[in-house]
Amino acid sequence: MKTDEQFENIVKLSDIRTERQGASLPFGPLNPASTTLRAQEIFRANQEARLMELLNSLESVVDDLNFKSFTAYDTLNTAIEDLRVVLSTSTDDTTGTDETP
Repeated sequence: MKTDEQFENIVKLSDIRTERQGASLPFGPLNPASTTLRAQEIFRANQEARLMELLNSLESVVDDLNFKSFTAYDTLNTAIEDLRVVLSTSTDDTTGTDETP
């Protein structure tokens, strides 16, 4: 279901924010200078992959909503056109049947 997927995406985004706060050890925070360049690259690559996944999910939701809004717009226009036809037909009928002696 879409709601479950959106919730999972929010949780993933929250995880990314938590990871961004910095690594910590049982004895206190880890000095950022002590992490290796390779570890930072791996972390960034993983973070980028997660963000791309979230972006793709968001794009999918936007496409779905865009399609639904177009469908609703099209249905509304069709209903309005049908209503105009009915009203113009009933107006023609009433003006055509009024005969004064």
